Amino acid sequence: MILILPFSWIVATIVILTVTPLSAEPRVIDLPIRGGVLPVEQRVIRVLQGDVVTLRWTSDRALTVHLHGYDIEQRIIPGTTTTMTLTARATGRFSIERHETQGHRASTLRPARD
Repeated sequence: MILILPFSWIVATIVILTVTPLSAEPRVIDLPIRGGVLPVEQRVIRVLQGDVVTLRWTSDRALTVHLHGYDIEQRIIPGTTTTMTLTARATGRFSIERHETQGHRASTLRPARD
């Protein structure tokens, strides 16, 4: 479990489960960022290991999203759809961080204390 601190730049977390399906399923997930945030129900994305995942991003302001663990980064321009495609090979939780175009801002993640 990770704790996302206040004013974090984390947009979402992808959780890739270890269960391997009989055949990989292509998954397309639309992710609209408004005011710098995703809707609550889209902040955790669950897929299966082996799935081919396409994240389709839109935003009301220019920013860059970075998927940690897979080291994929895409710039999003308002009024356009930007795609990020990956094959879910590694399992676990992978944060997606946003970077404003005015400069790089990193979030701070710390393990949550149970």
